Parts: sequence; structure tokens; C-alpha cells
Amino acid sequence: MIDAGDLSERLELLELKETQAHTWEWVSTGRLWAQVEVDGGNNLFSSKNLFSSVGIGARNAKLVLRTRPLNLHQALRWKGQHLFLTGITKLDRMHLSVQAALVEPVACLATRTEDTVGEAGRPTPAETMRLTFPGVLTEKYARYEREETHAEGETSYVLVTPKAIALKAGDLVTVQEGPGKDVYHVTVCHVLDPYKNEYEIACRGDV
Repeated sequence: MIDAGDLSERLELLELKETQAHTWEWVSTGRLWAQVEVDGGNNLFSSKNLFSSVGIGARNAKLVLRTRPLNLHQALRWKGQHLFLTGITKLDRMHLSVQAALVEPVACLATRTEDTVGEAGRPTPAETMRLTFPGVLTEKYARYEREETHAEGETSYVLVTPKAIALKAGDLVTVQEGPGKDVYHVTVCHVLDPYKNEYEIACRGDV
């Protein structure tokens, strides 16, 4: 039985909105109260939320809140932390049970260059997309190759984005902050999930 006093944590409800042309941001649209339980720290026995089907998981949070309109396109903010919603079930007539991953969104810029028809009908490369959005980086693997004259390292991540962010293989993604700050190529797209997209991204450089 959930008592009203158990819902003691204050959270913000977030929705993804295009705040200006080609710029998407998480925007606070309201506040709510919930019971929040975060699974243990980063040790072998910690429960992980597999918010990404391609990358590794993140710390799991379990929430109980009063029944209200809520879907997996939305997100929550709790004590400055971003909660990526992964499951919503009806707990009882009055309450919802919510599963979420604790993640750190990073600002990203995606650009696309395609051949367009230029003067005299010649193909001319031109930028056809420029999109700013929040994404979540998670690790997939890192590969190290030694060649005859030098070593070249490839750093790969999985970029998890809201469903509205549609990228293609070959697009450039600039991660503008955080430990993964760099410029990457989109190599593989995973877009079958109805609530999110996942993109394998990679950058190469001499080491």
C-alpha cells in the first residue's frame, strides 16, 4: 500500500521540443511527486537498466507516482539527474510504477552533406541538414589496430536519441561536451524501437 507521504521526491516532467528551427531540447512542462529508489553503485552486483539495445546499460531507478498521463517519449529530472524512461506499468488504481535509466545527456550537432546539382548540371556537395539535439552516449567497444607505419585507434560509441532525431549512415555528429567530446561518423542505424533511435558512431585518429 502506497501512502501519500511516501511520494516525497519532487521531479520535473520533461518533453522534447523544437525550441527554434532545427534545435531540439528537453523542456520542463510540469512538476510531480514520486517515490524514487536507485539501485546500488557501480559494482558487479548493481542492477543495470538496459535502456540501449546496442550499448551497455546505466544505473537503474524505480519510481512510484500518482496515475497521470505519461509515456516513454517523455523524461524526468530528479535532483539534477536525467531519468530516461524505459517502462511504465499500472501499480494499482492510483499509482504507476516507472523504470528509468540515470543518464547524462550531451549536446550534439548533426550535419549531412549530399551532392546537389550545381552549375552546368555538375554535382556539388552541399550541407542539407544541420540539427542540434540532446543525446546519450554509451560505450560499445574500442578497437586498436597496429599498421605497418603507425597505429590508428577507432573509438566507437552508441548514441541514443529521442525518436524525433532521424540520422543516416554517413552523417557527422559533433558531441559538444562531456568525456566523449569529438566528431564522429554515423556507421550503423538502429531505428525499429518506437520510442528511441540508436546510432553507432565512430571516430578514428592516430595514436
